[in-house]
Amino acid sequence: MKSWFVLRTKPRNEFKVHDQIIKREIEVYLPKVEKLRIWSDRKKKIFVPLFPSYVFIYGNNAERLRAISNTTGAMGYLMYRKRPAIVTEKEIESIKISLIEPERIKVDKIQITEGDLVEITYGPFTGLTGIIIEIRGSYKLVVNITELSASLNIELNASEVKLLKKSK
Repeated sequence: MKSWFVLRTKPRNEFKVHDQIIKREIEVYLPKVEKLRIWSDRKKKIFVPLFPSYVFIYGNNAERLRAISNTTGAMGYLMYRKRPAIVTEKEIESIKISLIEPERIKVDKIQITEGDLVEITYGPFTGLTGIIIEIRGSYKLVVNITELSASLNIELNASEVKLLKKSK
């Protein structure tokens, strides 16, 4: 049975680890985002890992072990209750969906307050849940990936969410 595992890497070794595992013909996923880096003499757009020091491995137990064996820059698997943590397919899909459309959408109306739990009901983010962390002319939703203790911020139109639970 195949599952998604989280492989920890040394800092700034995600791409190196990713490339080594691909050569072994094991499915690996490294979510990345484009950022503008500014140096004293130039500006450049580069891709950086969405989750620094993490790479996702999809495989059975033998593939999981083969992925880390003799891989330069690999540190070990993220553990949960003394076993390698498993990330669900839905969480991987949520990450992929959130990276499809990074542009922001303006809000039409305000019906929701900060701290409310909402579900996205329209567009490429449909089905994701999050907590409203800020209202500043648009809603910023946080989608928590619990196994990673990380969050994604997404701005959405008010008509694209439905309230699941009020914060107060």
